[in-house]
Amino acid sequence: MISNIVSRRSFVGMAGAAAALAGLGLAGCGGSGNSGSGSAGADTGVEPQNGSPATTPIDQLPLPEKGKTYDNPLSRDKVKDGGTLVLPVTEVGPDFNYFSVNGNTVYINWFWYFYMPTLFTVDATASAFTPNPNFVASASADMVDGKQVATITLADKANFNDGTPIDWRSIEAVWKCCSGADENYTPSSTDGFVQVESVVKGETDKQAVITFSQPYYPWQNLFQRVLHPSAATVDAFNNGWVNNPHNEWAAGPFVVDSSDETQITFKRNEKWWGDEAKLETVTFKQMESQAMFNAFKNGEIDATELGASGTGEMLSNFVGMENTEIRRADSKSIAVIEVNSTREGLKDEAVRKAFMQCINTETIVGIVYQGVNWKEDRMGSLVIAPWMDGYENNLPEDVAANTTAEAQAEAAKKTLEAAGYEMGSDGYYAKDGKQVTFSFTAIGDSNVVKNRAAAIQKMAKDAGMNLTIDNKPSSEFSKTLTGGEWDTILFGWSSGSASYNNGGQIFGSQSSSNFTHCGNAELDAKFLAVTGIADHAEQMKAFNAAEKEALKSYAFIPLFAGADAIACKAGLANWGPALLKDIVAENVGWAKE
Repeated sequence: MISNIVSRRSFVGMAGAAAALAGLGLAGCGGSGNSGSGSAGADTGVEPQNGSPATTPIDQLPLPEKGKTYDNPLSRDKVKDGGTLVLPVTEVGPDFNYFSVNGNTVYINWFWYFYMPTLFTVDATASAFTPNPNFVASASADMVDGKQVATITLADKANFNDGTPIDWRSIEAVWKCCSGADENYTPSSTDGFVQVESVVKGETDKQAVITFSQPYYPWQNLFQRVLHPSAATVDAFNNGWVNNPHNEWAAGPFVVDSSDETQITFKRNEKWWGDEAKLETVTFKQMESQAMFNAFKNGEIDATELGASGTGEMLSNFVGMENTEIRRADSKSIAVIEVNSTREGLKDEAVRKAFMQCINTETIVGIVYQGVNWKEDRMGSLVIAPWMDGYENNLPEDVAANTTAEAQAEAAKKTLEAAGYEMGSDGYYAKDGKQVTFSFTAIGDSNVVKNRAAAIQKMAKDAGMNLTIDNKPSSEFSKTLTGGEWDTILFGWSSGSASYNNGGQIFGSQSSSNFTHCGNAELDAKFLAVTGIADHAEQMKAFNAAEKEALKSYAFIPLFAGADAIACKAGLANWGPALLKDIVAENVGWAKE
């Protein structure tokens, strides 16, 4: 499972691939023959959007269709009024600021859908951005005197819970904190915001006029969310959200009723002016994988966690369960290994290259999907999943050319020997008396996590590198990742609505989300240029060219995409794997019978 997921903010978010960043598990490799991900086996039909009964053998589960969501999409009139929902989550907080580098996880992203403003919503494939009428009266963009100028008129009724109007200052606050102009702020990404020249008051306080120094497409992607002006000081932005979700700075169908490191509960917001939330309360409980499986089987939670890969280890827990649905879609997360180039054993590019060359992703996918009918081609991007438009395999040729475990190990050995390393009697290479040794940080307690780590350790050993395993609990995912005290780590990047614009976040030489610390100014400029290309096909060509260069640092190792899968109680509506579609929290609930 991909349990630890980082978010490419509407951008990219951290996801814990089977314990990746945040502790989600690796997002499962979704996809089907139709989606281009590739799957083997007999035709098992088409998956219905409410999923398949758990009585279906896991090797016969229907495959998802490309571009389809599997969240049991129902209109509000078909959803019951009332009820509760209890869900698992890899971690609760500790930083509730989704814009900050420490809070930019898929988990905080989920929470924000319930209690924070969302100005624009996107569909499953991010082909359209739609203004949310609860917050936006109108939105448009034009070229004025050669510059892109966007105008957002905010809804008169839109206020934060403390009564502060959601107006142009709320949009200015996001730009101020994320532009990079003040280095004291710690945003997860400055992508796009660096191209904003100004945010000023329009005809009224409720209108924001945004002028770009360089065009950014799609511009709505930058301002899907806003910040309370009081949250825009350096101290508030960097530290003020730690262990404090700040109801007063929020506005949405729910408010936080209670929260601590073990769980967070949302209740209906009495000050909400939009459609009343169908559910009375929603609770997320922090759980490790096995505890989550047991809790679902015992009826203590209503679904498993979003973002899981749908492994055999996971799905076998629910085989034969009555009134249970298995929902699988193509994943929007990509499992990766990142290499910390500042660490003593990994400063040498030759060592990083050898490690990347020795990784056999087919073995890793086989471990993740043991017993499940799944197969996919080798992943070639950290940002674009195979089902997305414009996907290309951007791996370095000296990595992609080796397709078997034996060839990969031999290529790694040749790389080390060419760099002056010699094989010792202990079976490991060394140079100048120093053995090639470094650690691999695995996050989570599932058998998949353990078996995958052991397999990666063996791949390194077969290539003459001494890899040790450092296991961390899922609850320490964000702290571990952002703390930087690791050599190599496996997690997942979760795609947002315009992830092709987030190369600067992941690969940027000055980005706090570039955990490898590789990169250069020339490459930064190439990723920045992607955002200013209006034609999407041309955007993707430029992105792929830049990512090909970035991967030549041998510090970013894409592993697989896979499926996004949950098990849930039958009848759960508007919740489940849904590609890039935004969660509309007030519509989540239980189907009428």
